[in-house]
Amino acid sequence: MLIWLINRIRTLRRHVDKFRILSLLLFVLIFGSIAFSYFEKKGLWDAIYWVIVTITTVGYGDFTPKNTGGRITFVLVALGGIGTIAYVIEQLVSFSTKSQLKKLLGSGAVKMKKHTIIVGWNTKAEEAIRELRNENEEFLVVGSELDQAELNAREIPHISGDPTKSETLNRCGIKDARTMMIPLENDSETIMIALVTRRLNPGIKIVATCEARERVEMMRGAGINHIISYAEISGRFLAHAVTEPIVVNFIMDATTSVEGFDLKQVKVGGRTRLADMTLSAGEKVIALYKRGRFIFEFAADAMLEEGDYLVVIASSC
Repeated sequence: MLIWLINRIRTLRRHVDKFRILSLLLFVLIFGSIAFSYFEKKGLWDAIYWVIVTITTVGYGDFTPKNTGGRITFVLVALGGIGTIAYVIEQLVSFSTKSQLKKLLGSGAVKMKKHTIIVGWNTKAEEAIRELRNENEEFLVVGSELDQAELNAREIPHISGDPTKSETLNRCGIKDARTMMIPLENDSETIMIALVTRRLNPGIKIVATCEARERVEMMRGAGINHIISYAEISGRFLAHAVTEPIVVNFIMDATTSVEGFDLKQVKVGGRTRLADMTLSAGEKVIALYKRGRFIFEFAADAMLEEGDYLVVIASSC
């Protein structure tokens, strides 16, 4: 509590200092304009123009003081204004530099909406990013041990910090995020992150990989919507690669949007006929998803309800 109070006082003090500097700059502008207009018999807009030219050290020389009052005004404006505006410019440059450094080091915060937060940097995360980029989805990577040089080189936005802590997830814009992706090898850490995520954003969709099959139910209890059991899927693929290798090739092609085929879902917005649904060229409906089950036998005039989905396949070449 004491540390929080000290930080708040420091923040308030910085805001007060900035307010004082801006107030001084405004005072110099108003005072100089009125005084120069009075002593030099110039219009107010000409006087404002002269003050701005003076404090920015441009000095065109088209308006120069002709009498003692004007010269005294020039000295006061020069002394008060040039130093003040130099400080303002220095603060702006410093703010820009600090923001860029925070972005490179992942120590700042992001302003995203409806984005995907990916926990950790590994082969699974890299492949997921490849797909998200192809679908023009916004995303960022978060973790406490990130390869910042590689992420910066690939122009991947990232946040450095412990993803099990609320402070880190808040810097990731967790409350405005649409999806949390957790492709970690540590199931216990995955569950902890899911619990914190669900508390901060009850409506977010959480997808995660699971290394141990016995922890699937625990992950469901933690609020994870979609659980990909890595051991089960890889085992099935290995078996099918022996008995049905063509099926495996088809699935591998269909689950990437970068090359081969692409599987997509299309949500039905209201009651309508299948034939009235608008699809892109080359897309074909291969299944309907109604009331929690897939339907593979359907007619063109099949009625669809709000909340149904079409499973569509199309060439991604």
